[in-house]
Amino acid sequence: MRTLNIFYVTLVALVTVFGSSFFMLTPAHGVSCPASGCVEGGDTLNASVTPTTGGSPLLVSYAASFAGNSTIKDITWNFGDGGTSTTDNGTYTYQSAGNYTCTVDVDSNDGTSYTQQFSVTVTGTIGANVLNATVPNPNSGTLNAYQYLLQEHNGSTTASSVLPLSVQTNSPSYNQGDTIVINGEVKSISNDTAVTLRIVNSLKNMVSIAQVVPGSDGSFSTKTLATGPLWTTAGNYTVIAQYGPALNTTTTFMFGGGNGQSVITAATNGTYSLQTSAGTFNIPYTIEGGTVQSMQIEGQQTTLAITLSTTSNGSLSVSLPRALIDAKELPPVSTAVNSTSTTKVNPEEMPDQSFVVQDGGQNVQFTEVKNTSTRTLGIPFHKGDTTIDVVGTVSVPEFGPIAALVLAIAIISIIAVSAKTGLRFMPKY
Repeated sequence: MRTLNIFYVTLVALVTVFGSSFFMLTPAHGVSCPASGCVEGGDTLNASVTPTTGGSPLLVSYAASFAGNSTIKDITWNFGDGGTSTTDNGTYTYQSAGNYTCTVDVDSNDGTSYTQQFSVTVTGTIGANVLNATVPNPNSGTLNAYQYLLQEHNGSTTASSVLPLSVQTNSPSYNQGDTIVINGEVKSISNDTAVTLRIVNSLKNMVSIAQVVPGSDGSFSTKTLATGPLWTTAGNYTVIAQYGPALNTTTTFMFGGGNGQSVITAATNGTYSLQTSAGTFNIPYTIEGGTVQSMQIEGQQTTLAITLSTTSNGSLSVSLPRALIDAKELPPVSTAVNSTSTTKVNPEEMPDQSFVVQDGGQNVQFTEVKNTSTRTLGIPFHKGDTTIDVVGTVSVPEFGPIAALVLAIAIISIIAVSAKTGLRFMPKY
């Protein structure tokens, strides 16, 4: 970053409010500027870091913006521990305790440069780093059947397929007025800690923020509308999920842009009750651009067939119970000539593999968030599409209308034959 022109006078006002540092940097042209900053000498740059003190690991939020008409051309945050960022705002985690001198360097579109220093104090054991900390594993040395089989096959073990924190949207793209369904899962929940969800547009401006407390299984879900005065810029948008001070993850989607007006495209929430040989499964779903007509399991193909009636391009978000349909890796086959392995594998212990989703027989891209009991899929579709097939590796056979009709016919036939021939099913005493 280049320094300010020697004709500029820099006014720095440092205000500390509730543990946060807030800086106003205003270039002036040899005049005495008020606390609110000069307007004739250039726009005021507001830079902040919150909080400036706390225990390790410390999550801080940083932001920079101009109060007037100037815009940020280039920006670099140097957090003092080797970490940097080139975004206007966001979050950063200090992993180790220490006193850090940080800087933010900004170039505006009119060619003026700004530089400001600020301090962050992280308490705890100096040099401690949570990323490299050794945490005892209570299940150390315990292998499930699948891992024993892998160890027997090639000496390796498999890791869990559930991430510490995951987040996805129900569609890879949206238009003005669409409902964005955000699903996710926290592997290890902590009391009533909420997940913070922020959406920023392609210009790094925040357009939505929400908090949601995960359920007892770690899953969470919320909705937001892609409409209103903040939803105007077309491009890639980012969903940032934060859980506690150390866990964060992101996902992205494409937004087609809007005119700033409040336009809402209706979305339908529903639950489809599917009867199977293992009982009735209630399958929650959200659909935009159509309606769900039916769902049925095709047992021979381990496929869930979803019949739709679509009126426009849209998306379907559906939460599938693992007990109904799942996709798992097959256990390894021993190559030994005289292999006599009798290890039995529980399918629930096998690692997940991806479903195959087809729209009218063609493979389509989809999003997925999963936990130990459900797998939630976000599937886009086009106007006129009628069938979506979700193909897994294991499913529960359906006990549907055809099976019920066959059973009824069989019972009626037996009654008719017994009435005509005098056939008795109970012995006569």
